[in-house]
Amino acid sequence: MITPPLLVAAALGFWGWQTGLLLFAWPLAVILEASRLVRWRWQFTQEDFDRLSGATSLMSWGIAGYLFVTTDPSRALTTLFQWLPLLLILLMLAQAYGTAERIDVTGLFWTLRRRRAAAATGPRRVINLSYVFVALCLLSAAAANARTPWFYVGLCLLAGWTLWSVRSTRFSPLVWAGCLAVAALAGYGGHVGLHAAQRFVESRALEWVTELLRRDTDPFRATTAIGSIGSLKLSDRIVIRIEPTEDGAPPALLREATYNIYNPPTWLAFDAGFTPVLPEGNGTVWPLGPGRPRHDVVTLSAYLRRGRGVLALPPGAFELDRLTAVAVSRNPLGAVKVDEGLGLATFRARFASAVDLDQPPTALDLRVPVLDAAVLARVAEELGLARRSPAAIRDAVARHFRERFRYATFLRERAPGATALADFLLRTRAGHCEYFATATVLLMRAAGVPARYATGYSVQEWSRLESRWVIRARHAHSWALVHVNGAWQDLDTTPATWAEEEASLLASFWQPLSDASSWAGFLFSRWRWGERGDGLTRYAGWLLIPLVLVLAWRLYFRQQRTRLADAAPAAPARVWTGADSELYAIEARLQQMGLGRPPSEPVSHWIDRIESAAVPAVATEPLRDIARLHYRHRFDPAGLSAGERDMLRSIARAWLARHEGVASVR
Repeated sequence: MITPPLLVAAALGFWGWQTGLLLFAWPLAVILEASRLVRWRWQFTQEDFDRLSGATSLMSWGIAGYLFVTTDPSRALTTLFQWLPLLLILLMLAQAYGTAERIDVTGLFWTLRRRRAAAATGPRRVINLSYVFVALCLLSAAAANARTPWFYVGLCLLAGWTLWSVRSTRFSPLVWAGCLAVAALAGYGGHVGLHAAQRFVESRALEWVTELLRRDTDPFRATTAIGSIGSLKLSDRIVIRIEPTEDGAPPALLREATYNIYNPPTWLAFDAGFTPVLPEGNGTVWPLGPGRPRHDVVTLSAYLRRGRGVLALPPGAFELDRLTAVAVSRNPLGAVKVDEGLGLATFRARFASAVDLDQPPTALDLRVPVLDAAVLARVAEELGLARRSPAAIRDAVARHFRERFRYATFLRERAPGATALADFLLRTRAGHCEYFATATVLLMRAAGVPARYATGYSVQEWSRLESRWVIRARHAHSWALVHVNGAWQDLDTTPATWAEEEASLLASFWQPLSDASSWAGFLFSRWRWGERGDGLTRYAGWLLIPLVLVLAWRLYFRQQRTRLADAAPAAPARVWTGADSELYAIEARLQQMGLGRPPSEPVSHWIDRIESAAVPAVATEPLRDIARLHYRHRFDPAGLSAGERDMLRSIARAWLARHEGVASVR
């Protein structure tokens, strides 16, 4: 073996440690390293290597077939990679205890053996398997996927051990170790970066597909994920921005739509037709109801696909200002829809918590599904809701969910024979906001309190980059509207930890970069869709000034560079180190004699072929010394000493003088 002593043993030990195959690794390591101490060797012929290679191939295919038949394909492939060192051990033993340090590459593959038989007199490519085997051990250890920092540490140590034996003597060991440390740190950083980039690409691909297939909020139908098995995933894409108010506190919830009939797993809005809202002033003020002298104002920015969609508004919104649209309409359940607006709608919403613009309760707001009526009545009776006031019922239901339930996005299979809602209320007591909102609405109805199902967004994240509140797609939320004390009130019973849990699941290394890109896109969209004189539009003309200056400078610089290029002398042709070697003259002379070397043939193989041809007119003895000195002159960073350079020159000239005038040998 040409590897440094004990390197193969260390690689095998590392492989056995990572894959759990130390029982095989250490005996093989001892046997292979013992070949350095044992002097006797076996004489393996090329046919012997061919048989060993064939046996290795048959064993590999047999094990692969067995694994793919008996286990999962992905698991089978991983297991096969982990066993690669064992599959090549026969060839390694034959090389370690054989007389030849290298084996013919054609013996490793059946197709190459056929070509070798067809071209029996052609050059042979040989290889030493030692370093290949070390690399294979590292690859197999990686297939074990042991997610500990020790794998990368071991990998760097083995790589450094391997590179130490072939390091350049031009640099001190300290410099070499520093370069290796820098490379190791860069490699680890690249690994972490690639992993983060993979997560970023996956999230962006999911976001792109979701955006492609996403439909606008339907104010008449909301299909929930109640009863679905799996994990809910939403993206970090920013969908709404809120300018800070004077007191700095934005509304906690932004409502898009409200529904009053539950047909599992879908909520429907019955008798919720839209009526037009007539604008006031300059056509950008849209009154939704009677105003209030004491109210709050918030500025919202939301994207509208094709200029239309349902707006997310704070509770009690009674007027929209600076909203550019052809038509605005609202329904009795509080949904507000825009038609033929801008791609980015930026407007101010005036709202007051005392304003109740929704339709008064009807019989629909007390209806519960037949399949869940018994379970809801049972829970209402356990909580003693029948003997309480609407406000007390509201507080009791909120306390029940807060103290006895938890938030979860991953859902398992429900109990046989039970509905999804019954399983949530009686067994799992865990779910996402759609479970809590639906259960709250139906439990309030079972206790005789009118309630509705509301969807929208939760406001919770302040962006230091933009100095405003941002709402992401994963902030989508649902809650209950309950009619207490003669007015509709928001009742959110989802545990408050839901936002933190989803943020921790979706946290990404690339999120700051994504947010910066989103902000830049928002600024461009605001400039594109802006129509006011105090926006970015009035500065657009000034952008031409730096553009013209840059263009003039580039033209002037290009003209100057052209003049300098014309006046500058031509650069001398680059001469490669070793280009003056006398071996090239010998090669040209042998070419004339019919013993030329193909470009892909190594010089050592070329000399072997000339010797095997046994041409009396060609002296082959000096050629090996000439080739050795040529390689050092051509590739060794230290080069040749003056004496060695004179030796190469004298030996080559003597050989050329000896073969002067020799005719072709073909």
